[in-house]
Amino acid sequence: MNYKRILIASGLILIVLNLTPSFSEAKESSQTDPSIIVNQDVDFYFNVTTMRTDISIRSDGSIDIYYLIEFFNHPNSSYSEPIWVFDIGFPNVYYDLDSVRAKINGTEVTEINKSPYVDIGVEVIFNSFAIPLGYTGVLEVWCHNPIMVFEDENEGFGSTVFLQTWFYWEFVYSQTFRTVRFYFPDGLEDITVVQPRVYEYGDFTTFVHPTNSSLSYVQFYDIGYPDDGYWVGVAFPEDYARIFSSFWRLKVFGNILQYPMFAVVISVLILGSIILILNKRRNKRKYLPPSISSLGGGVREKLDPSDVAILLERPLTQVASLMLFEMMEKGYISVKKTEPALRLQVVIDSEKKAQLLKHEKAIIRGIEKRNKEDIKWEKGASHGAIPPEPVHQDEIKIAIVHQIKSVTKKMKGFSARKTRDYYEAIIERAWQEMSKSNPELKNAFLWIMVDEKYEQQLEKQGADYYYPRWYVSSYYIYLGRSYTPSSRSHFVRIPKGSRIPHSRPANTFMSGLIHKPQSLHNSIRNVTRPPSTSSGGRSGGGSGGGCACACACACACAGGGR
Repeated sequence: MNYKRILIASGLILIVLNLTPSFSEAKESSQTDPSIIVNQDVDFYFNVTTMRTDISIRSDGSIDIYYLIEFFNHPNSSYSEPIWVFDIGFPNVYYDLDSVRAKINGTEVTEINKSPYVDIGVEVIFNSFAIPLGYTGVLEVWCHNPIMVFEDENEGFGSTVFLQTWFYWEFVYSQTFRTVRFYFPDGLEDITVVQPRVYEYGDFTTFVHPTNSSLSYVQFYDIGYPDDGYWVGVAFPEDYARIFSSFWRLKVFGNILQYPMFAVVISVLILGSIILILNKRRNKRKYLPPSISSLGGGVREKLDPSDVAILLERPLTQVASLMLFEMMEKGYISVKKTEPALRLQVVIDSEKKAQLLKHEKAIIRGIEKRNKEDIKWEKGASHGAIPPEPVHQDEIKIAIVHQIKSVTKKMKGFSARKTRDYYEAIIERAWQEMSKSNPELKNAFLWIMVDEKYEQQLEKQGADYYYPRWYVSSYYIYLGRSYTPSSRSHFVRIPKGSRIPHSRPANTFMSGLIHKPQSLHNSIRNVTRPPSTSSGGRSGGGSGGGCACACACACACAGGGR
């Protein structure tokens, strides 16, 4: 069983379920279903004769809410309990609990708590001001609710949508006269630009009502039932208030605030999935055998730059370039020609060839094989484009495999971690040595090429460096120019701004060294780090799903309770 795949798939499913951008779900997630708002410990039966809500939209995208609820406690003898508590729902999880104030029949109420029955709302406890049977109560509630203006379906407009609170059907009877008024930010004087909206719940009447005062408002009213909400909204030019993203603010961050433990689980799954993916990608880049240990032993000294590049598991194009540059530095090979493609030549005799290391012999064979094949193209015996690689790809692969096996053998009994740290310090020192005409560190030029980001660092620093004469000479040949040494020094200073593209030695000079880097990497990895063989079964799977935006603008809503 592939536990990694199961973990990743589970995390993705939960993420999709939690972050599906359906605005109707955003509305539903921020209220409690009225069918489950039941308090088994109380017996209430009342009529909400009037419910009025004033909503003042602020320029920062928040709203101030004012509720005026007039209710009558039914005198029926079978319901013997005075009304001592009311639950009021608010639009979203961002409501400010500390801002909530309430009065019952004009008297300040001090006990206001988060409601145990409404997911997003408060309970207002009347205490000694409970409404007896057969008496009328007038409840006033104030609340500040941030993040309430969202992008509208019409470009250039913002929307505020509000669902008036409602009550469990077994507690209420008769009809309710409902009113909702929207007041707008300062500066919006022309009330005719406002677009009133009504959502669901039957036929409603809306109208724009400019008053004689300085505050104009849009008013909605309807005669409905107290167990139904009244869902209305307005759209107005976005210049007058801050606009929020409904998906991120309501669905994502809203759910995090409302369900923090669920958010923690999601975060852990996401983090775990990311770690697994990164580990998988990192493991795919590895090509050293697992037998190389980071524990025990000391530092393995006297490694060549190409050895260290393998120990650090640098990209194989970088390793192969270093192997060729090392052979050029030793005088084994040199640039032969650059047209129609870069070609190298062997400059040592057969006796010297016999003394070379295995990977060096493979590179020599690859150069000679490629040069022999070129003769067929020159004579017209071969068709198609001439291969740009100066070394035959089969021999490059053999050379790299030999080098990896050699490094593995050299590292037996030594600590890979300590050795890596040791050579990282040498690479760091090489950057300083490159600015000296007589560097103390041998092959400083090759050591900087072991750096994972040596190209970016060369370009970033833009400094004057001293390059080996063999490299500068080869580069001039590569550029099709003649080269005349200006001195007998082993190093040549290439000043900043030189026309020689010296800042990209491997990628420019040996840009066509490997034809298909990823394919070569995979084939070499199968040799040096073969996959473990294990028995197991297969399982199939499928996918499905979908979502729809049920309303055009962002939905903010409120639920009511007892």
